[in-house]
Amino acid sequence: MRRLNVILLALMMFFSLGINAEEEVKQEEGPVQAIQSAIVKLNQLTATAAYSPQMMNFLIDSEVTPMFDFNYIANEVLLVTNNRLGEEETKFFTGKLKKNIISTLLARLSQANSVSLQFVSARPIMGGSIAVQLKVNGYSSFGIYIDLLFHQNNDKKWQIFDVVLNNDSLINYYQKMVLIKARRYGIYGMLGRI
Repeated sequence: MRRLNVILLALMMFFSLGINAEEEVKQEEGPVQAIQSAIVKLNQLTATAAYSPQMMNFLIDSEVTPMFDFNYIANEVLLVTNNRLGEEETKFFTGKLKKNIISTLLARLSQANSVSLQFVSARPIMGGSIAVQLKVNGYSSFGIYIDLLFHQNNDKKWQIFDVVLNNDSLINYYQKMVLIKARRYGIYGMLGRI
């Protein structure tokens, strides 16, 4: 009887470890799943012209915003200033940057009647990141191409850290803006005007 209990205990531990390992594998999202999910979510957003503004804001907050690594974007943008901001100022800047990026994205997507995103290619870039090129149909007869740059953040989650449109990077755009405003108004003046 004792031997049977030991064997049953060992089997239960073995199965529970197998189930936990399976759950951990399911939780780890690879770059392919993150890219596919991003394309599906952005297409869902662009196809929802009939949604109310409240529903659109809900979709943005719950589906689109988590795709971006705003902390990384803010840190990269702030590299051009030779000042170290405190934790509260960095958090404030990240929030303002997030609001600007999301509102610009919404404004651009709402300008076209029917926008759809089509996957073109994906290629690895330096630092273990991945550049995904998408064709945006609906803006012109030829469409425009955007690159979404994905990286693995500190939590091992794949997120968008830069968007490139016509060789103009989102991070570079905000770096130039921050540099100009910081020179003109100072670092705290820039925080109020970005």
